[in-house]
Amino acid sequence: MRVPPNPLLLAVTALFLLEADPVQSAEKPNIVVLLADDLGFSDLGCYGSEIETPTLDRLASNGLRFTQFYNTAKCHSSRVSLLTGRWCRQAGDESLHRAVTIPEVLAPAGYFTAMAGKWHLSQQPTDFGFQRYFGHLSGSTNYYRGDKTFRLNGEPFTVPEEGFYTTVANVDHALQFLGEARETNQPWFLYLAFNAPHAPLQPLEADYKKYLGRYDEGWDAMRAKRLARQADLNLFGQTLEPSPRPEHIPAWDSLKPEIQHWESRRMAAYAALIDRVDQEVGRLVTDIEGHGELENTLILFFSDNGACPYDRSNQGMDQEPY
Repeated sequence: MRVPPNPLLLAVTALFLLEADPVQSAEKPNIVVLLADDLGFSDLGCYGSEIETPTLDRLASNGLRFTQFYNTAKCHSSRVSLLTGRWCRQAGDESLHRAVTIPEVLAPAGYFTAMAGKWHLSQQPTDFGFQRYFGHLSGSTNYYRGDKTFRLNGEPFTVPEEGFYTTVANVDHALQFLGEARETNQPWFLYLAFNAPHAPLQPLEADYKKYLGRYDEGWDAMRAKRLARQADLNLFGQTLEPSPRPEHIPAWDSLKPEIQHWESRRMAAYAALIDRVDQEVGRLVTDIEGHGELENTLILFFSDNGACPYDRSNQGMDQEPY
């Protein structure tokens, strides 16, 4: 049995649906929800990172940047809450059977609803109000080869053997869906859930080479520089102190040279994945802007939880980054 959404979701949705005559699409905003996977809060330039994220930085400078925003600190539960406005258990956990999703509210109000990317919940997005979907149902996937859970509009999708990269493919299909939406003259809702920068660390070669060598000074120096940039940005006040060093993270200078080399390359691979997300968001924003829709489009960017502890032992994931 599906039950009505909670008052929070109703209140937010009401802002979108004032004057909700389906034929008056110009009065209703388009909506883009962008979700990164395992992105740390300081991994964007607008939050003090050295990683190049000009598109997201520009959106932040022209919008609202949160400095004390909370999620459920876990992958699928954050997605449940984001889609329903309910705490994960209240919504029925991965099944969503005790809640109504945002697209299930927006579609009857005249919105074209589409999703691209990682689902990581029960059934498929097309079972929960999304009229279009491309992506993988699994919790993570190989960036180049995908997996058997890829779907296109509810049907199995065979990942091409060559020329495929998940982050790029997600935006390719998102742009296709927006083209279909424009043909209907409806306002549209797009949920774009990237797999990046979730493990495995598999960046594109050009993106990876861009960051090689940038992390050779080590995580202690990089952390201090991020903190200094955050102070310059006045994100958290001038008196912010870093948390104590975790016991399982050794001082960079205590590592053997070969370990430093390996860890520097891993950080470069991680940065490259985030850089690619920003490039693809840039493609999406350019398309929206090119169609004269940017001023009537609400763009929201989230991460499902903080950065993944890549120091954990996982023989299947932490192999060569490229």
